[in-house]
Amino acid sequence: MEQIERQITEIKQELEESPEDPALLNELGVGFHMLGEYDQAVQAYQQSLEQQPDDFKVHFNLANTFFEQQEVEKAVNHYLNALDIKPDYVPALNNLADVYELAEDEEKARELFEYITKLKPENPMGYFNLGNHHLRHNNTAEAGNCYKKVIELDPEFHEAYNNIGFILKHLQEYEEAISYYEQCLEIAPDYQPAKDDLAVCKEALQDS
Repeated sequence: MEQIERQITEIKQELEESPEDPALLNELGVGFHMLGEYDQAVQAYQQSLEQQPDDFKVHFNLANTFFEQQEVEKAVNHYLNALDIKPDYVPALNNLADVYELAEDEEKARELFEYITKLKPENPMGYFNLGNHHLRHNNTAEAGNCYKKVIELDPEFHEAYNNIGFILKHLQEYEEAISYYEQCLEIAPDYQPAKDDLAVCKEALQDS
């Protein structure tokens, strides 16, 4: 926290010499956001956009801050502004999908999560996020297929093994679940969710 405050002080000093520098204003906004001072972050981002209105990353940062303030409509507008400028900007697509899901617009959210996998087919995170979306809506078969695609693309993606284990545990397929949890823990030995659920599955097998 003190380090961020020092960085903000340094940025303000630089802005005294270049008060309209859009990059410095964006950095100032990032600092205020990290401190939870969202009103000041918004002001800094808006000043940055006054100088450079086509900076998609500033629109994205501003959208994130509005979202933290629960200004959902403003957040959506700036995610869309970012995407108007850079249509393949995955962070904005992903966050916009999250907003739609929170607003219970499952169809729009799913369309965006699916679009990301088509836009970046070699990126395992897109499939992981789509899998999580399916899992939240109890589409376990679709979720499992997404997680298997993640593992195909990145065999070290331990959360994908964990989430398949989670699905199998709830299907009471304990032996298969144990196998996936163990694979997860081979990659990430300290991953607590897998440790906890592995113990539950082993206990359930003993009791059966």
